[in-house]
Amino acid sequence: MKRLLILILLSSILCAENLSITGYVKDAKNGNLLVGANVFIVGTSLGASARADGKYKITNVKPGNYSLKASYIGYVTAEDSITITDTDINLDFNLNYTTIEGKEVTVTAQAKGQMDAINRQLNARSIVNIISSDRIQELPDANAAESVARVPGVSIKREGGEGNKVVIRGLSPKYNAITVEGTRLPSTDPDDRSTDLSMISQYVLDGIEVTKAGTPDQDADVLGGTVNFKLKRAKPGFHFNFIGQGIHNGLKDTYEDNKLVFDISNRFWKDRIGILAQIDLEKRNRSSNELGASYAREGSTENVDSPGNLRLTGLNLADILRDNSRGNSLIVLDLKIPERGLLSDGSISLTSLKSSINKDISTCAINYSLNTNDKSHNTGVTDNDIKIRTNTLRFKQTLYSNLHLESFYSTSQAQNNSFVKNYNFFDAFAFSESPLGVGIDRIQEITINDTNNIYFRGYSYNISKSKETEQTYGINLEYDFRLSSQLSGKIKIGTKERTKSRNFDQNNENGAPNEVDALCGMTNEFPEYFSEHTGLCGSSAITRIPFYPYIDYEYDSGVFFGGRYSMGPKANTKLMNDIFHYFKKNWNKNNSNAAAPEMVVHVFHETSSILYDYEGEENYKANYLMIDMNLGEKLNIITGGRIEKNSTRYQSYSAWASVIPSFVFLGDSTLHNRENDLILPALFLRYKPVSWLNIRFAKTNTLTRPNYTDILPLYYVSTGSQSIDYRNTALEPGKSENLDFSIAFNQKRLGLFSIGRFEKNISGLIYSSGRRYVDDPTKYGLTDNLKGYMINDYKTNNPYTVKLRGWEFDYQTRFWYLPGPLSGLVLNANYTVTESAVKYPRTEIHFEIDFGPPLVAETVNIDSFYVDRLIDQPNEIFNLSIGYDFKGFSGRLSVLSKSDIFMQTNFWKELRQTTDDYTRWDLSVKQKLPVKGLEIFLNINNITEAVDENRYHTSNSLALEQHYGKTIDLGFKYSF
Repeated sequence: MKRLLILILLSSILCAENLSITGYVKDAKNGNLLVGANVFIVGTSLGASARADGKYKITNVKPGNYSLKASYIGYVTAEDSITITDTDINLDFNLNYTTIEGKEVTVTAQAKGQMDAINRQLNARSIVNIISSDRIQELPDANAAESVARVPGVSIKREGGEGNKVVIRGLSPKYNAITVEGTRLPSTDPDDRSTDLSMISQYVLDGIEVTKAGTPDQDADVLGGTVNFKLKRAKPGFHFNFIGQGIHNGLKDTYEDNKLVFDISNRFWKDRIGILAQIDLEKRNRSSNELGASYAREGSTENVDSPGNLRLTGLNLADILRDNSRGNSLIVLDLKIPERGLLSDGSISLTSLKSSINKDISTCAINYSLNTNDKSHNTGVTDNDIKIRTNTLRFKQTLYSNLHLESFYSTSQAQNNSFVKNYNFFDAFAFSESPLGVGIDRIQEITINDTNNIYFRGYSYNISKSKETEQTYGINLEYDFRLSSQLSGKIKIGTKERTKSRNFDQNNENGAPNEVDALCGMTNEFPEYFSEHTGLCGSSAITRIPFYPYIDYEYDSGVFFGGRYSMGPKANTKLMNDIFHYFKKNWNKNNSNAAAPEMVVHVFHETSSILYDYEGEENYKANYLMIDMNLGEKLNIITGGRIEKNSTRYQSYSAWASVIPSFVFLGDSTLHNRENDLILPALFLRYKPVSWLNIRFAKTNTLTRPNYTDILPLYYVSTGSQSIDYRNTALEPGKSENLDFSIAFNQKRLGLFSIGRFEKNISGLIYSSGRRYVDDPTKYGLTDNLKGYMINDYKTNNPYTVKLRGWEFDYQTRFWYLPGPLSGLVLNANYTVTESAVKYPRTEIHFEIDFGPPLVAETVNIDSFYVDRLIDQPNEIFNLSIGYDFKGFSGRLSVLSKSDIFMQTNFWKELRQTTDDYTRWDLSVKQKLPVKGLEIFLNINNITEAVDENRYHTSNSLALEQHYGKTIDLGFKYSF
């Protein structure tokens, strides 16, 4: 690489006499910059696209006479002739929007957003889908994840009806990367590498890029794709925006939620310095009604592929009150460095984004246990706080007009802290008749609802905290070369280093009240709650603390599940939290009853609170070389390779079960180091035989690294059951060979129609093969005395290749040619078909006898597999949005439809789960008011109140059902 760098520097000096053509591409009517416009010299391989500032630059131009063309989808192509002698040339293009029979056509807001995305997508080097700033800001979605879901091949996972994680081409969130201005966002998950997007506001964004096949200068440790969020920057002049909106939640019929956004920006020193600052605050109700059902398998164990029957064993109903408080703050500084001598196009930018979401969750749940003829009432309180912050410093400079330097340094951090209290009330005789064999809808019919039979059984308190911090720095060098008028391009080299630190900590406690003595203590401590029940204190007839003193009589579940089920009673949350703190403080204090010297048994679970804690670091290094060549006007070839190396160092625990695991942890800290490196070649071809046809091909290699918790040096031995909770430090990264092919047609009346085909062959994906018999402890890094034990859940690199295939169809057009108001119609539609075949590893444990002689008996692992599709993969996704702009009005009706999604795999076929088909409608409208800069807007999400349902897909038995209703946002925006 050093020799190549020296060669590039020498070449740049030798070629310094080459000249350049620069200029801006703008809308002739309003002067708006046309980002992504294509400018090229006719009959040569030389050309460039307009950057984010609307400026293009063509280098390595020899003296002579040339004809230049500037094109932008939706505008009339412009051509101009120039003569270059011995100085650089500046040539601006002002393009006119498409006309009908000489009549001017108005560029509407939604049409502008669509055209911007199309132009940037067609000119991109990698295979990418783009959502423009205009489309995001014009009629915004609920959050950034919801916006990404409108891209072909993308679906999202939801919580309370709101998107939070992204699935790309059927690959789960942990297989995808999320970046902000190119800076990798850390994981918010304590186990895997996925990132929650629900806290990122759509209003901080200036565009979204979903890269599905990345060039060698992009990170390759992604299987599905990379979502890159572009942040807003200061535009020329002084600007400020204020947005205020009220929010209605249809499920809980609440109106008090709100959102406030304020941003201000300006540019100084002849627009060389830009400053933008934004604050975004939101409080939103994301409540849900949820049903969960559990089943037992009844059938033969001889043939694992022969489905057995499922018998309902449990039903859980939950009313979840979820209040989300979201906050975003953004600061962006950028400086354009004045040209001096051989230095040009210099800039320095600093971006700082902080995003957070606090989920205040209160749960009222009833769990019906059919096998034991009982039920429990649970009141839960969860405080979940997720924070992400990222800072990026980036420097760019052009030397000798054709050598481009870019360096960057970034820091990012993610935290996910969760505090969960749960209070349990138990009814040992819950049913009027045997519930066995009864269907879900009849469970409550045969339930005895007598609070006198329900008593306070205990509480639990669980804390989990995860934190991930990253520092990244790197440098890129790009050299523009020209071997002839028909052969030119770029050579790009670069290096990147990233250090990551992670830690996870949890604590588990629980308590059980010591019957009447605890009640006496609570009666004295909280007389305002127990004044009506003082007679219970000290009564010999009371052996258990009844439920009714704790009931919250103001609780209202609303129309729970549309009236299909009833919910309640619920314990008073404030009282229960006060009692928890009282118990925790006084649990070891004696009372007057010598037979029961403690009011409550409060237990700190030392083993579970220590065993699964971990900390560690990862060091990532990458180097790449990329050659980007233009052969004439029509063919572009990109080839090169990337070397990625990753070393990890994680500390966890190995332990043996103690007689009293709640109090005594018998274990030692264990440290494990590992390294891996891979060479990842890539090839991209783009061919444009005519202006309206764009053909692409890409062959790339990518990888995915194991979940954090899968590679910990952790094992926990239970001698009583002779079982081991085990993690596999020998797991390797999964690797994928990817093929992408697409063909895109664009024409002023047709718009853009594209067809894409993708294929992935993924080796080494990590799955559980189930239980595994330890026949040779050394194979698992275990001691000899553990031979004959059973590993409960053995994770392994899949020895079978996963095959993933799919088609993506995308159609974007505007009906500018229709008469009158109909010219304001804009259409976006895409359809994705995905199929996969996964041979999930399965281990069957057989006991075999050889009667000999001699007689030999042994337990063996029989490794096989079963076939199903990828988890989180839908077979079909359909997106449609119809937009309409007319004068000051703008509206969009959209529909998202997904086929069933594979959600849970299992050793037993009948216990695998899929979702039902899902269809969701959303509406957004906006109207400008007579006051300049003022507009009102209305968003209605999930108009038809779509429901999420999971089922066991061989029996169609209901496993999960979630209702979250529709939401309505009404607000105004003022811009100056």
